[in-house]
Amino acid sequence: MTAEEKQFVNEVLAALKEYGVRSKEREKVKFQIVEHIQESHEHGTDALEELGGAEGFVKDYVEINEIDVHSRIKKTHLTKKESGRSILPALLASAAAYFMSQILFSLFLTEAFNPLKLNDFEYNLLYRISGNSWWNSLLVLVSLGISVLAGVLIQTMNKRKMGA
Repeated sequence: MTAEEKQFVNEVLAALKEYGVRSKEREKVKFQIVEHIQESHEHGTDALEELGGAEGFVKDYVEINEIDVHSRIKKTHLTKKESGRSILPALLASAAAYFMSQILFSLFLTEAFNPLKLNDFEYNLLYRISGNSWWNSLLVLVSLGISVLAGVLIQTMNKRKMGA
């Protein structure tokens, strides 16, 4: 491929990305353009002349695939505004996972809630659920790991659901 042809492909892909065309679809378009260019080279014709300009090609692609340009533009503006709100569920899930794991660890892996032992509950679920410092540190680190994992999972699910 010549430099002009590579530039044409890059311009088309950049324009399709601006219109919100998914990466799989852009890869298909790239493959088809490269295949057309190779066939044009084999037949001795000018591929860029046949395809027209990058803007015209993208315009035709948008029309053929019935992509609503105005709704895509509105959607990108909305997603930029809502990006701050999209992290809130992940933070809430992370906090809930931390507290749930701390409660479960204190119930099943420590002596804090042991009914056979007559000690008062003098622990804090946020950071001290055990009397042993090494065991407490281990449980807190595991709880933090679980909460980070839960937050990341929720965030990736939200991004996939939003189509970003």
